Amino acid sequence: MLPILFHIGPLAIHSYGLMVLTGFLLALYYTTRLAKGRMIGHKPDERGIITPDHVFDMAMVALFASIIGARALYVLLNLHEYRQHPMEIFKIWSGGLSIHGAIVVGILWLWYYCRKKKLQFLEFADICAPAFALGYAIGRIGCFLNGCCYGSECSLPWGVVFPDAGSIHRHPTQIYATIINLCFFVLLDRLIRRKPPQGVVFFSFLALYCIYRFVDEIFRKGATAEVMALGITQAQVFSLVCLPIVLVMLWRKWKRKG
Repeated sequence: MLPILFHIGPLAIHSYGLMVLTGFLLALYYTTRLAKGRMIGHKPDERGIITPDHVFDMAMVALFASIIGARALYVLLNLHEYRQHPMEIFKIWSGGLSIHGAIVVGILWLWYYCRKKKLQFLEFADICAPAFALGYAIGRIGCFLNGCCYGSECSLPWGVVFPDAGSIHRHPTQIYATIINLCFFVLLDRLIRRKPPQGVVFFSFLALYCIYRFVDEIFRKGATAEVMALGITQAQVFSLVCLPIVLVMLWRKWKRKG
């Protein structure tokens, strides 16, 4: 593992933080280009048109809001680890973010921004969905380099020994996440270019993520994912609650088109 990539004087550049930032910048570039392409035939000041400036302004706040939300949820779910060392809460660069907190806070911020700027929320969410999958995929590489979020014991040829997990080979679930979410990015990018009804790309991503995360937790259970109740983890509970709602919304969008 390589938690620290290099030093710039006394400043340590952590692989986790750098990969999260890289993922964000790539996602921002993608969304900005998508918004620019959709502006063809429209004026920048036209009412309801999502411009690259909107994307940039929204994303700058979303980055920090999502990190705060992700960290806050992670701390709440692992409060027993931080009671004795409360200052550890602020060491985000060492890992410890709950993506569900980032998703919820990010969606709430996007809804508020669209309401404030009089933009279509689902249209904006659609162009952000592929970008989120891309950014998440890159961010998971940071998890791998940091040596966190690994899976249970693995007897397959690609099993990896992580420093915090003894000498046992484990599933590199971070790499699984990267590969799967890069596939999601390609699928969602193709879907949005076919101009489906508003909300289809957004709800498709949420559905894909819920399914992926439920399966991913099977490999992490007992390692870096705690069982909540009835043999399922906290993330699996989230997926089980959200997936039916998301599928109903997705079905309604396609039905309305029909």
